[in-house]
Amino acid sequence: METRQALLTRRSIRRYRPDPIPEQDLQEILETGLYAPSGVNLQPWYFVAVQSQEALDEVKELMGGVVERFRPVLKERFQRHPEQVGITSRFLTSLGGAPVCLLAFFYKPEYPSRDGTMQSVAAAIENMLLAAWDKGIGSCWMTAPQQMGFGPELQRRFAPDKGEFIAMITLGYPEGEAKLPPRRDGRYTIV
Repeated sequence: METRQALLTRRSIRRYRPDPIPEQDLQEILETGLYAPSGVNLQPWYFVAVQSQEALDEVKELMGGVVERFRPVLKERFQRHPEQVGITSRFLTSLGGAPVCLLAFFYKPEYPSRDGTMQSVAAAIENMLLAAWDKGIGSCWMTAPQQMGFGPELQRRFAPDKGEFIAMITLGYPEGEAKLPPRRDGRYTIV
């Protein structure tokens, strides 16, 4: 797949087929995250690929608590489309049936330039989303667990001493096709 095509066609997938992701593909996706640019070459990331049913069930159980705290935010965000509250809640608690869930951690929380190094973790996540899509594997980048205060629990359960939890990424083969949400005009200037 051409880079531009991957960039323009990747979508957030919220329904997955149960097909497992081959180990080699998962390793290659994770490896692309490790090659992201990082400020002063800190490489401030750590990733955990959750794929065993027991571990996925643990994540889903935790996500039930996330949904309870997140519901007021969803109601505010989707005032004009209240059905989205239920749709989003179901996705968060089921992970859309994804066979893999990546957990991303900020491995260098003590570094003085937190904002810059945090951007490096985001770049690594984007690398993995695009590498997955290149293999026909869909993804969804989620920050609700971190926003709702569940990061420390995810860190304790899955990556003690590996830094602060930042985001969760579901991975799997898409069930159906995701539509492109409308793009907003006026979002750049050339000077």
